[in-house]
Amino acid sequence: MIHRELGDNLVQIPFDFQEPGSFFARQSSGSRRVMLGFSSEMKAHVLVDYDNLPDTVRRSGLASLARTVHRTVEIHHHSADEIGIRLYGGWYDTHGLTQAGTCLAQEIGASFPMVVATNGQIGCRIHCDIASALIDTPADLLLHTFRQRKGIRSRLTAARVPNCANPGSCTVQTVAQWSRGRCHIAGCSVSANSVFTFNEQKLVDTLLCCDLIALAMRGETEPVFLVSDDDDMVPAVLLGGRLGGAIHILEGRVRQSAYGALLQRYNIQTSSL
Repeated sequence: MIHRELGDNLVQIPFDFQEPGSFFARQSSGSRRVMLGFSSEMKAHVLVDYDNLPDTVRRSGLASLARTVHRTVEIHHHSADEIGIRLYGGWYDTHGLTQAGTCLAQEIGASFPMVVATNGQIGCRIHCDIASALIDTPADLLLHTFRQRKGIRSRLTAARVPNCANPGSCTVQTVAQWSRGRCHIAGCSVSANSVFTFNEQKLVDTLLCCDLIALAMRGETEPVFLVSDDDDMVPAVLLGGRLGGAIHILEGRVRQSAYGALLQRYNIQTSSL
């Protein structure tokens, strides 16, 4: 555990990662003692729509994501000396943390806080946590964000499959029929709700959007970086820009946004992760 002595502002921070001109710190067996002030000149907030991340980014781990985010923050807001990463997802079921939430919590504990330094001088601290409450009311936990429901999530429309190896036994139409809530066999009373279940997240997008707007109201001194390709976030991003927030979208996939011109009008910057 990192040891803080608040009286003389000393922090025991273990270092085990180095890059040319900088190094990151996390818990390890080797450590060194450094001076670290706790007053932040500029804090950048990174809101991560976790399940929207490309698989390659998730597999690379949170430490890799933090390094990537730091490089982007440094380009656009080089005076930021603190970065707070919040991970949004369905982390809680009826029993507490889900398996995915538990794994992320363990990874956060092993990799954060991280420290970026240049020429031996502390430049930026990076924190990471699971978003489980509104950023302005952290004591009010929002649980049950991962739920299992009966049936099939959406009604499917089936197209003819020209390359099917066995058209006479193709199950495409059968799957489409099940998505309408019932068995494809005439007279069968079995419903989709009795044989299928699916998982869904609740409150997650709304929580992220509320946090984005709340942070935007703090002004340009606390820039916000949204890591998401989801167009559902666009209304909140536009409102945040109108409220005077410095907002930057980091997309995991290269694409042409249908709202690019509108985002530019509100000075919302967009780049690839």
